[in-house]
Amino acid sequence: MRKIISCCIAIVLSSAIFAQDSLTIIKKEVFHFASTRPAFTEGALLVPTNKAQIEFGTQYSFFNSTTHAIEHPSFVIKYGISKFFEFRVNGTAATYINDSSRQTGLHPISIGLKLKMLNAKRYAPASSFIGGLSANVIATKNFKTTHLAPYFRILMEQFLPKNVGLMYNYGLVWNGEDAKPTYNLAIATTYTKALQNAGEKHHQFKYFFELYAIYPHGEKFDLRINNGFSYLLNKFLQFDVSVGAGLLKNSPRFITSAGLAIRFPKKDKAPKHKEED
Repeated sequence: MRKIISCCIAIVLSSAIFAQDSLTIIKKEVFHFASTRPAFTEGALLVPTNKAQIEFGTQYSFFNSTTHAIEHPSFVIKYGISKFFEFRVNGTAATYINDSSRQTGLHPISIGLKLKMLNAKRYAPASSFIGGLSANVIATKNFKTTHLAPYFRILMEQFLPKNVGLMYNYGLVWNGEDAKPTYNLAIATTYTKALQNAGEKHHQFKYFFELYAIYPHGEKFDLRINNGFSYLLNKFLQFDVSVGAGLLKNSPRFITSAGLAIRFPKKDKAPKHKEED
């Protein structure tokens, strides 16, 4: 009888351990995909070393029945130089329409770096710095600026329990025509849900809501809200869509955008092993 009871206990314990291991295996973990899109607010993470990433999308802003702005497209090209540095090139082709004119062209291309400053620790935020220059010679004639224009942004991001995140940004951008900067302030909250996690297949949904402000020095304040989601099809391809609105008279009535991010190469470089003597 004792042998039978001992066998039953062993079977139950083995089943419990196997079930616990199975739960561990099927646990769906969030994959942190470093992406500038789709929010105005940007996170602190960098593209992995030796990986390139291209992000592009379109945006439509409606101000009133006669004033519209269309980005077609805006793009960011990134390359991970190391775990501390990311090289970036970004630009925007746009059309501006009002009741008396229509302008289409390419704004000056910006070249810069994203630098990691602090890693996230528990509830302490990660922090990064973005800085660079807009190259006024790389633009269409109607959008060329008189001078090179610097820009910078400080990024902070917290990773909280329950797959919730918080991001904070502060930055300055110059227009290439005068010494007056445009101030950018932004705060966003995110929620990420992993739907499938099996090798290269990693389906993931991420929702964001943000409040951001644009203030050209000495001009009118522009305050906006925005929300949307990104869908990670795998660890190398992400789609996104967002809808927002302006909160002040000079802000656009509504804004909508859509785009994608592609990371490559898919395979990591094999580590180099020293040959044994």
